Amino acid sequence: MEIESITVQADYCFGEQPLQLRELKKVNFIFAPNGAGKSTISSMLARQPSDAAQRTNWDVAPTNLPIRVFNEAYRSRVLTEHVNGIFTMGDTSKTINDQIDTLKSEIRDRTSERDKWNKEIGSGPDENTANGLLGEIESNRVAARKSIFSAHKDIDESVIPIVFEGYRNSQDKFFDEARKRFGEIQSLNSDVDWEPIKTRARSLSSGKKVRVRLPSITTVSLISADDVAEVASKSSHGQGGNFAEFIQHLNNEDWVSKGRDYVDEARGRCPFCQNQVPANLEHDLAQYFEGGFDAALQRSIRIESIVNANAAKLEGEISALEIALTGDAEIAEEDFNPAISRVRDAAKLLISQLHERSAHPTQPIAVSDVDSVVSELAQLVDDENEKIEQHKQIVENAGVERGKLVSDGWVAFLSGTAVSIEMKKFNGFELRKQKVITGLRTKITESEGQDSLANSKIENLQKSISNTSDVADKINKLLTAMGFHRFRLSSAGESSGGYRIVREDDTPAFDSLSEGEKSFICFAYFWESLFGSEVASGVPEDVVAVIDDPISSLDSDALFMIAAYIRDAAKLATKGTTNLRQLIVLTHNTQFHHEAAYTSDRNSQERRYFRLVKDLSGFTTVRDDKNESKIRGSYALLWHSVVEAARTEDESDLVRVGVFNIVRRILEGYFKTIGNVKDFDRLKDVSPTDERIVSQFHIWANSGSHTIADDIDQTIDVGRTKDFLRLFKQYFDIQRHGAHFDMMVAASGGESLLESDQLFARL
Repeated sequence: MEIESITVQADYCFGEQPLQLRELKKVNFIFAPNGAGKSTISSMLARQPSDAAQRTNWDVAPTNLPIRVFNEAYRSRVLTEHVNGIFTMGDTSKTINDQIDTLKSEIRDRTSERDKWNKEIGSGPDENTANGLLGEIESNRVAARKSIFSAHKDIDESVIPIVFEGYRNSQDKFFDEARKRFGEIQSLNSDVDWEPIKTRARSLSSGKKVRVRLPSITTVSLISADDVAEVASKSSHGQGGNFAEFIQHLNNEDWVSKGRDYVDEARGRCPFCQNQVPANLEHDLAQYFEGGFDAALQRSIRIESIVNANAAKLEGEISALEIALTGDAEIAEEDFNPAISRVRDAAKLLISQLHERSAHPTQPIAVSDVDSVVSELAQLVDDENEKIEQHKQIVENAGVERGKLVSDGWVAFLSGTAVSIEMKKFNGFELRKQKVITGLRTKITESEGQDSLANSKIENLQKSISNTSDVADKINKLLTAMGFHRFRLSSAGESSGGYRIVREDDTPAFDSLSEGEKSFICFAYFWESLFGSEVASGVPEDVVAVIDDPISSLDSDALFMIAAYIRDAAKLATKGTTNLRQLIVLTHNTQFHHEAAYTSDRNSQERRYFRLVKDLSGFTTVRDDKNESKIRGSYALLWHSVVEAARTEDESDLVRVGVFNIVRRILEGYFKTIGNVKDFDRLKDVSPTDERIVSQFHIWANSGSHTIADDIDQTIDVGRTKDFLRLFKQYFDIQRHGAHFDMMVAASGGESLLESDQLFARL
């Protein structure tokens, strides 16, 4: 895999934070002035670990490919009188070479395919940089993790601290534990009741606090079934006596019976009408009522008395229960109050009915016992006493009970419909993606095995044809083409396996070489080494090439030639047809950057451009220009400023004067260079001010900007900068160079300004 990012820690250059270059492509150009950190970066890359496993995890530039670095340290190391050998294939046997080329091509294709598979697999441990299939899994995991972690917050507060202890401060730990327990549950029950779990949790939270059993309700009935039947039946009344017919006619024997209590005190008068009564009135009334009324009255009074006694006992039990309820903070009194009220209301009703019956002992009354409502209350007491007993057992076996509670709580939580659905959804998604990943990794392993076999074949084919002479020939031809005729490379022989730098008469020439000659031959050596092996009969390995300012002490011809080689290297890295997998070029020279970075494909997604810039603190920062170089010459920068001024809404004096000076430099530089500035007739349909400005443009184009007319900016009002630029475009049209104006505006990113409704539109 190629290098995707570079991280360099150098406090003296980059400050406390490391310099980071991200999202590198197959071809990368880094432009920076001297002292901005180019050498620091190349030197750090040159320290790549030699072990392949360590390379992949190297925190500076992780890659499984070896990094070949061309910099000043490389020149010092390589340029000695005896240059270490570079062994590569010769063309002794075309058949063997063709076979080797085919094998290498197959290896490159498989490597490219593995890179594609690895990219498809992606990475997932870090949710911020996750990508590929593993990234999809991580993204879904994060969503499921958040959803399930949020769900536990809806559970009763008495349960959360116990059941989820140790997992509440980390969503990852919580989700991992939930997944583990979810996998252990054999069957899920969505009807799990949380209430017993909450009760047990409160018991555990109470420590060693003991709860007292509630007093039982033993009085479950106030009236017997026989007595209910008694009061519901109509009792017989008196039949004899002189008043029998009269009392029955009145149908009010209860009222008459009550009057008997006043006969003795009436002193011969009727207690009802106060008239003189017969002497035998009391005898006649007694004769009537002794026939059954008095017996019925006594039975009613007895029943009422028994019920009152039972009711008093029941009330005492209820009062004791209320006191016990108030003393137990774990009990919600409101759960008992309705049942207690129903019992009391039923008892009061029964007592009231029986009292009424005693007033009318011969009249039937339908009454109900309180047993049903008392049984309801008694059941509540029994249920709570069962909870109290469970509390006692939990307190006495807190350790064991806590473990059971945690297990039951997780089961209840994971059995919930929403949590269960979310967990099953994620597990299913992960299973599907992991199957695809497993398949891709199997392919990668098989592909690597095929590479191993191919490399063995290449090594066997290589043994008979490896030599150094062809590399020496290539470098010597390059030296001749560049005009270096005073020296050449000579093979040092099969035994030593290297080259020597010699004169035409084979005498050593190293000590008499100029710095430019040494630099060029060193680069030529580096170039050939990229496509060869450092060991006889070795197989050229895929590499990342890092080239740091290769044009030191070179003239313009050599600069052009090296730039051409770098352009070729960029094409090779992009196409992937050789073992050069990635190219990184660092330079401070604008001309060399333009030459080396030139490409006809300006929107290539396989290129990346960076600038290193020193801030006010003296430390270097990175500017990422994506896939478009922002390095321009002075003339291009002037046009870029024109485009920026055309877009800005700023009409300040600073902007206005700056634009005038930029336009002066463009007109003077462009028209003085190409010459042939033509006069023009007086403009029509323009204001005197506009005509004055266009005329001034003509003066600048002919004789330069430093004339008495330098104060032109004083004649232009604030707010007319856009009009000034429009006249600037018009002057190019007058001189028949409008195409150049359009080209430079478009090249500076101002294509939109040339559209029909924009500032530089033509009518």
